[in-house]
Amino acid sequence: EQDKIVPVNAYGRTKSQGEDVVLDTYPDALVIRTNFFGWGPSYKPSFSDKILKSLERNAPIQLFDDVYYTPISVASLREHILALVEKSTKGIYNVTSSERITKYEFGCLLADAFGYSKNLIEPVSIESIPGLTQRPKDMSLSNHKLSVFLSKSIPSLKEQILALKEEE
Repeated sequence: EQDKIVPVNAYGRTKSQGEDVVLDTYPDALVIRTNFFGWGPSYKPSFSDKILKSLERNAPIQLFDDVYYTPISVASLREHILALVEKSTKGIYNVTSSERITKYEFGCLLADAFGYSKNLIEPVSIESIPGLTQRPKDMSLSNHKLSVFLSKSIPSLKEQILALKEEE
């Protein structure tokens, strides 16, 4: 939460500017930084939806093995945000899983939990895809501040993915 922000594209710059405006205007605001997964709405499939649909169709899918993040399920995200709100928390909090993984590793966890073949998932480098908007290779965030403040740990990614499967 205290690290200097160094956005690499317009999306990152506007997110950072939005945080600045909110905190400058209302210093007691709660700002959440996250990267979540879960079921998307019918009109906009989520990242996990896209992976599972591909595996369900027995279609190969390429996932980055050099892009890292700390995804959290929507259910865990909701639970932890509510806990912060109930404590009238202010400031910036990373609400993420405790596990730093690649997009490829995440796809393999999904495949395992849902009973699909990991052989359909091909690891590729983000640099091998021409024409992509520049993106950070490491979007992982530490949730240490959150865990200490709430005296609570985040469930493992395997547990979160199994809970997602139960929602199906």
